[in-house]
Amino acid sequence: MTYQIPDGDIDVLAVGEALVDFISTAAVGAVEQAEEFRRYLGGSVTNLAVNVIRLGGRAAVAACVGDDPFGRFVCWEIARRGVVTDYLKTDTTTRTTLAFITCSAATADFVIYRGSDTRLLPEDVPQAAIERARVVHTSAFALSQESSRTAVLDALRRARARGCLISLDPNYHPSLWDDSRPATEVLAEACKYVDVVKPSRDDCHRLFGADLSLSDCAQRFHDWGVKKVVLTQGAQGISIYEEGQLLRVQSRDVLVADATGAGDAFWAGLLMATLDGRPLYEAVLCGREMAEMKVGTVGPMAGTIDKEAIYRKIAAAGEKA
Repeated sequence: MTYQIPDGDIDVLAVGEALVDFISTAAVGAVEQAEEFRRYLGGSVTNLAVNVIRLGGRAAVAACVGDDPFGRFVCWEIARRGVVTDYLKTDTTTRTTLAFITCSAATADFVIYRGSDTRLLPEDVPQAAIERARVVHTSAFALSQESSRTAVLDALRRARARGCLISLDPNYHPSLWDDSRPATEVLAEACKYVDVVKPSRDDCHRLFGADLSLSDCAQRFHDWGVKKVVLTQGAQGISIYEEGQLLRVQSRDVLVADATGAGDAFWAGLLMATLDGRPLYEAVLCGREMAEMKVGTVGPMAGTIDKEAIYRKIAAAGEKA
């Protein structure tokens, strides 16, 4: 399946959360065991936007921060990394959302203090932003509370009407959701507009229960309207479900220093390869390359990344669907 992706001067408009990550300097099992933390720019959609820039693309973030030192840090960091900040809102009534996260080679422990990220409004994602975008990307984190939930759903509806490629990270954590609507109900509504999702095995188990097979989990997303489901399973590899077909991509042994942000790096590789006209299987391989780079680094990756070198490496390896 190919897409007729519209033209625009923004490759990826990332709608959702911008926050500050405090990642423990030592690998520990729980946040309360950490004695020191280091500050980083955070938020799933924001991390993706920065990684798109590293790959030579153009990205914008539509998000909300507080009028406080941490909000100013987010604004400075996003701008410094070359992300378009035209749609980055400062809310004077709330404080910037903060996340405390363990440095971990596996699933990290975290504590999040919600604030300004939930205050995004539909008018904070103007139609002009949608008209500039080729891809609109968001996350379950951004859908977890109001008013950002309404803002995201409205943005997805308008992006679908324009014909943008729409991607959703279903990074569901029950502790982050308010009790106004069930998560599956919200995600089912969002997925009516979505072309591709990339759940992890843990996401699927949290959403649908550990007793449901991964293929049945993928079918749930298909039933909600998503055409492409890329399911990451850590050391067990990656499964691609598309139009009734299942393709598998093997994992590779890599040294893992910090798993936080690996999914956001994967997303950037997958979306940029898709925009370059690469087939889904090859786009997934590009995502895997980016994720492997990320897990070898504590905190975010630094510098630019040669996208063409990644394509050459994939071609030389000769992996076929």
